[in-house]
Parts: sequence; C-alpha cells; structure tokens
Amino acid sequence: MTSATDLRILGGAEIAALIPMADAIETMARAFGQLSAGEAEMPRRVALESGRGISLFMPARLSGAGERGAKVVSVFEGNRERGLPVISGLILMLDDDTGMPRALLDAGELTAIRTAAAAGLAARLLSRPESRSLAVFGAGAQAARHVEAIRAVRPIQEVRIVSRGGESARRLAASLEGVEARAVDAPATAIDGADIVVAVTTSHTPVFDGTALPAGTHVSGGGSFTPGAREVGTEVVVRARVVVEDRVAMEEAGDLIVPVRQGRVPADVIDADLGEIVNGVAPRGATGRDLTFFKSVGVAVQDIAIAAEALKRAEARDAGLLVATPCRTSSSEP
Repeated sequence: MTSATDLRILGGAEIAALIPMADAIETMARAFGQLSAGEAEMPRRVALESGRGISLFMPARLSGAGERGAKVVSVFEGNRERGLPVISGLILMLDDDTGMPRALLDAGELTAIRTAAAAGLAARLLSRPESRSLAVFGAGAQAARHVEAIRAVRPIQEVRIVSRGGESARRLAASLEGVEARAVDAPATAIDGADIVVAVTTSHTPVFDGTALPAGTHVSGGGSFTPGAREVGTEVVVRARVVVEDRVAMEEAGDLIVPVRQGRVPADVIDADLGEIVNGVAPRGATGRDLTFFKSVGVAVQDIAIAAEALKRAEARDAGLLVATPCRTSSSEP
C-alpha cells in the first residue's frame, strides 16, 4: 500500500511496456483536444542553451483529469561520442490536490513515445487513408518510434530510410518486421512516390527537396525545434496545409519562421492546430492544398498527459520503484 509521501520511479523499459503506441495516440488526441479547448494550463517553456546542448523546462496542467507536472529534458548531440543518449531527462508528476510529488519518469522514453504518437495522430487526421509508402529521414530512437506510430494508423507496406552515413538506416531497416524496409542513400530516391515523409533529424538545413514531392504527400517534421534550425524546406511550407500542435510553433520552428522571413508565405501560414481538428472545429485532410505538413516542436501537455497515463498503469500493476520522500511539516514559506 502506498502513502501520500511515496514517490514512484519509472525507467524507460518499464514505460515502454506500459503504453502501446495505439493508446499513446489516443492520449495525444485527448491532450491536444483539451489544449485547444482551453482546458489546459501551459506556461511558456524555459530553455537553457550552451555550446554543448540545450535543456528545456516544461510545466503543464490538464484540468479535466487534474494532471499536473513538469518535464526537464536535455538534447546534447555530443553525447553520441560519449556513448550516452542524445535526449535525456525526467518528468516530475505532482498530486493535483496536495502538490506532493507523485512520480519521476524517464523523459527520454516518454518524449520518444509522445512525439511519435503526435505524428501518428497527425497522419491519421491529415494523410490519405490508403497511404502505403513511408520515407523516413533520421534513424535514431525517434525514427523507430515514428515508423511504429505511422504504421499504427496507415497500411504502410514500404519504408525507405535515410541517415547520415547510412549505417543506422540499415540497422533500423533490418529491425522492422512485417514491412518491406530498406536504407537508401539519396533523398530523392526516398521521397519518390512517397505517401508520407517523416523528418526526425538534428539537421539545421532541409534534408530533401520539397519541390519533388508528389501531390497528396503528407509531411511530418519532428526533429528541429529552434528558430534557426529547419529540416523541411520552404517549398513544402509554400505548397502545404500547415498544422501544428500549438501556435507557439510560430515562435520556435525555423521550418515556419524562415519561409515567413523570406516572404514566401504569410505570417498566418498555420491553418489549424491538432486539437481543432480533433474537436471538429477544423476539417481533416488537405482542404484543397497540394500537401499537408505537420510541424512538431513538442509541448508540455503531451508530456504530462502521457506521463499521467504511464503512472496510472504503473499504479494499477504496482510497477516501478517506490521510495519514501521526506514529508515537510513546517509552515514556513519555501
């Protein structure tokens, strides 16, 4: 039996076992629906950046279910050479009635799951139902999760993967089961005839030629999240119906900011957010545009919703490690 001062700690492997991707996608639909309907509090995230990497501090509360917490996540590219994860961090969940800490969860695994689940939700809402060919740029943990998410909502039969150097793309292709998967060297080969194109790289410059995309393609960009970086080029934004998690993307996503600065698209280039489509306020699909483009920068309601779901399942199964935390009784201010 747990007490009000017990803290549950969940690692990445435990989290992965708790939340199937299909359930994660439904959790994202709920989170974005609440965000769009004004049923969530989400202060602007704080970033600490240095030459080595960036750390983000992201609090949120979803009022409908009383889910409250904050994520601290770091992205340090040099960690590859150290044998460490590029993305790491923790999510702290708080009791909504008392403010007491309830759980610490591995943010790396949850970030990978929720980012991919948002892309899966976007593909379900925006791509053609018959989509069968998927091109993926990037071959890390995010790429694997994105393939899983897209396959959860569309009958994907072919996956083409592009990575820097190619070896990670070959490993990812070899790991995929039940689908024809291969690594390709040329971006043009990857996008040729693709129904869905996913970019989950750390590139600061576009990774494929948007003018070569066939009409009807759905593009998902989930790797870049700063004003100076973009992995999807201007031509995609010019041709596409643009959908985001939240309109804060217009302040953070170089994929959108640069085309606006170039004068190629208007400042109000964003057509809808995912929550508006989930809630039926905005329509599904391309709405007459040549392409659809979902730009993801990641928002805190995703993290708190997915962490709350993982915690609920962990408590039901008594998963994770329980530790007793000091219970402060002083009435003095913090």
